[in-house]
Amino acid sequence: MEINDFLKNPGEQKFEVDLGLTLIKILQITNTNQGYLRSVLKRQLEIQELIKGNVASNENISEKLSEIENLIFKFSDEEFQNVLNKVLK
Repeated sequence: MEINDFLKNPGEQKFEVDLGLTLIKILQITNTNQGYLRSVLKRQLEIQELIKGNVASNENISEKLSEIENLIFKFSDEEFQNVLNKVLK
């Protein structure tokens, strides 16, 4: 079934979703995206260090990466709580 067919007549059609499979797929995509974004962020930090003229050491990059990830996770948690509060009202 095409999405346009479903949207034209949503009441006339049955649409089944396997929730378990859907959740597993979401987790898979999330993990892939997280790994991808982490590698991009790490590379950006390495490039910034090279532009400054510093030798990009793995320890220095890992420390900065950890700091940035902590800020991102903190912001994400706060944003999630705000969205969740709006949904639950």
